[in-house]
Amino acid sequence: MRAARHRDEHRRAATTVRRTPLGTFVREAREAYVAARGDVRVVVGNEACDLDSVACAVAYAYVESASSASSAMVVPIVSCAREDIYLRPDVVYALREVGVEIEDVLCLDDVVGADVATPKSICLVDHNALSARIFPRAWGDRVRRIIDHHEDARAHDQGECDKVIELIGSCASLVHRDVVAAKREALDASGARDVARLLLGAVVLDTRFLDASTTRASAIDFETADALRATLDWDEDAARREYETLSAARHDQSAFTCAQLLAKDYKQWTMGAYEIGVASFGVRLQDLAARQDASSIDAECDAFMASRRVHALFMMTSFEDADAGGAYTRQIAVTRPVEGVLDCADVMRRVNERTPVSPFDVDSNASTTASRALRASYAMADVKASRKKVQPILVDVFTALSAETQS
Repeated sequence: MRAARHRDEHRRAATTVRRTPLGTFVREAREAYVAARGDVRVVVGNEACDLDSVACAVAYAYVESASSASSAMVVPIVSCAREDIYLRPDVVYALREVGVEIEDVLCLDDVVGADVATPKSICLVDHNALSARIFPRAWGDRVRRIIDHHEDARAHDQGECDKVIELIGSCASLVHRDVVAAKREALDASGARDVARLLLGAVVLDTRFLDASTTRASAIDFETADALRATLDWDEDAARREYETLSAARHDQSAFTCAQLLAKDYKQWTMGAYEIGVASFGVRLQDLAARQDASSIDAECDAFMASRRVHALFMMTSFEDADAGGAYTRQIAVTRPVEGVLDCADVMRRVNERTPVSPFDVDSNASTTASRALRASYAMADVKASRKKVQPILVDVFTALSAETQS
């Protein structure tokens, strides 16, 4: 398996990872959480665990801990299993470059369980609704701060919660502006550079190197990138090399199975009466259908949906299409469990009313049996229609379907 190969390569190279204050902090933070359990503050990234989410959690925790007058530690939590981090080679690369060992990161393996304690306070970065599917419900009452760039789900409007939600390209830009830049004097030169490299990687990757034509790159993203490059003493060429390395790592999914692609960058929400999952990856649906037989794609999608108990699974893919001169392209497919009752075609008709999509056949080979899971596949006209933009559309669609079912 590709994930196992990435894991083994990382472990073989582990002795070459330079020891840094940031890497030492991440290890000590994990140890502190395991020892203290509830007597800590934590910062939680979203369940997709992409670089933006992980970089924000680590940077926020490091800076807040360094600047705390009481020396109280803030612990970063990566919201996936440690094994699944290896499905994100860009994240592995970025962490290793700043001295962070994957084995030292606090993951769901260390957090979930019947005896899990409730932290003193929680900050959410790169999402604004703590997942009750992953974390105990009691944790939701401890959310005291949110820094995010997605549509506001209004999940923590009750009680004391400082919310900063701005629909920009990268959450890392907000963490830099509101935390890192504000408390820069708490960091030594080494820590400042490592935090800057981690956040800059997230900014350029989330915005496709500040491409406002295909992402939500905004003025704050451009300003943040300039400030981080200055901290690193990097010119634009150096930043572009970092982007190209991270992008190549993120998009090298050529050997991933369907199951690995689904797990690589996955989020799930309750929408009305429905539980909906959305997986994001970088392989054309036609290529997935060509390299893996239909029965195994269907079996892996069915197993994935069953394990997460969803009513529908959306697969969103984005890539530079060689068949279209390298044009940036998005696709979306939706499937449901075999015993499900949702009409996928009707769902996509409703989606089309908000963002244009057009159906296409992923399998042009008439001699093979097409995958049932990929039967409802669509090209997306809006190249900016990422998951963060489509998710609120899906909320409206499934809320309306819920109301119609109950009436």
